[in-house]
Amino acid sequence: MKRPIATEKFELGVCYYPEHWPESLWEDDYRRMRELGFMIIRMGEFAWSIFEPAEGEFQFGLFDRAIDLAHKQGLQVVLGTPTATPPAWLTHKYPEVLNVTYEGVTLQHGMRRHYNYSSPKYRELCARITEQLAEHYVNYPGVVGW
Repeated sequence: MKRPIATEKFELGVCYYPEHWPESLWEDDYRRMRELGFMIIRMGEFAWSIFEPAEGEFQFGLFDRAIDLAHKQGLQVVLGTPTATPPAWLTHKYPEVLNVTYEGVTLQHGMRRHYNYSSPKYRELCARITEQLAEHYVNYPGVVGW
């Protein structure tokens, strides 16, 4: 049996990066998203350095506030795993996580996709940040997906 592509309700979403905007703008941004018909926002996938500014020190305050306000405005949040952007402390302390080109050139922090997916240390630290986020946001109002 084929399922229809659209159901009775088609929800539109948008990505939003609260860490790049003054907090004083968030409420107006969310209001305008709702006025345009958006129901869902995705955030967090590029914010590892916000969630873990130093190794083993986790901070959720900025995203707690952003998610709380989105929820208050009637938006649902899909939270991204922030492993696409390892923080500077990680690549400086563990240079073995850096990617190396076929020509033997080691990529440096700040380049796009500068990390090596198969690095055991990178995978370990990715698992840790992901677990911390999952534990913190497991029953968080407004978070509807990962």
